[in-house]
Amino acid sequence: MNARTRSRWDAHSSRCGSDSDPRQAAFTLVELLVAVAIGLLILTLAVPVLREIKRPSITQATKDFLDACSHARSKAIMEGVPTQLVIREAGAELSVELAPEGIVGATNGVSSESYSSITSPEGRAPSFLRRIDDPDVAFESINVNGRSFMQAPATAVRFFPNGTADHFDAVLSWQRREGRRLTIEAMTGLAEASSVQ
Repeated sequence: MNARTRSRWDAHSSRCGSDSDPRQAAFTLVELLVAVAIGLLILTLAVPVLREIKRPSITQATKDFLDACSHARSKAIMEGVPTQLVIREAGAELSVELAPEGIVGATNGVSSESYSSITSPEGRAPSFLRRIDDPDVAFESINVNGRSFMQAPATAVRFFPNGTADHFDAVLSWQRREGRRLTIEAMTGLAEASSVQ
């Protein structure tokens, strides 16, 4: 740099408030690529979380169903007595209660009409109770041991001390746009949920 160019540069630098070389003031291509990669990583992690925030009702209802099934199965095995998951009001209420003996009449061995109150037949409160307060979340189908219980005021799914259960298959939907298939495997008594398009 000759003296004249240097003096112009010094005058420009003093006006801009910088004494550094202009090449050091800019970002390099590598720095830009790293910044873009970090931004894409954050976006990738945030999108699934934002989707769940947008529709928490069906996610919470599915979690409540799986928790209720796990609780009913564990209670039956640990206490050595049959328990049941009772679905009332088309899925607006889930409860786990002791399964009453001798009430027969439905294909699944338990009369759904017998469970219209919130307490079990022995007068004890259920050990697990959840309410789904979103009217946009509802069951589209409920089948226990191959029989539809959509029109029943309550549906009972029994869990037995040996770890087995009634076979259960249902579809839970949110605004009839997004659905979850809920199943309980009869031989293992384990519940699963999968997406339905």
